Amino acid sequence: MWLGTPKGRYNFDYFKYTMPIFGKLMYLLDFSRLMQCTLLNLQNGMRIQDSLEVGKNVVKNTVMMSIVESAINNIFIGQSWIQPFEDAALGDTMCIEMLKIGMQTDLPEMIAKMLDYVESDINNTLEKIMKVLPEVAYIFVGVVLIFFVCAVLVPCITLYMGGWLFEAYDV
Repeated sequence: MWLGTPKGRYNFDYFKYTMPIFGKLMYLLDFSRLMQCTLLNLQNGMRIQDSLEVGKNVVKNTVMMSIVESAINNIFIGQSWIQPFEDAALGDTMCIEMLKIGMQTDLPEMIAKMLDYVESDINNTLEKIMKVLPEVAYIFVGVVLIFFVCAVLVPCITLYMGGWLFEAYDV
């Protein structure tokens, strides 16, 4: 029920971006998807605010959608559209600086270079996760085995050996 409320959905989506292992990866994937859509629209001659408006529909995370809405509002009032991404402090500062440089030079070309950087960052993050994944699986299997031994086998063995079950009734 809590996730059905707008505040609950926003807080859960923010948690997804800030959680320890997969948070950065989720943000990078959503940001990459948004920027790919924006780049495609810019290359086809759309204005930046229209391109962001279309790109907002690609992302389903409410935190990213609110950042894009703030960026579109900043364009309409004459401020930098990059500022909401910088204020959120969820992404890499390198991407923000690349967008700022792109605004001064050629934005579609700089977004394409930034997408290459983000793609390499996603690949590096996935490699780190894949290195840690076997250890996490081993720990999970070990905990399940310890639980199985403690919860199932120990009472069965004590019952078989004539232990605690009959001692409580003085048999």
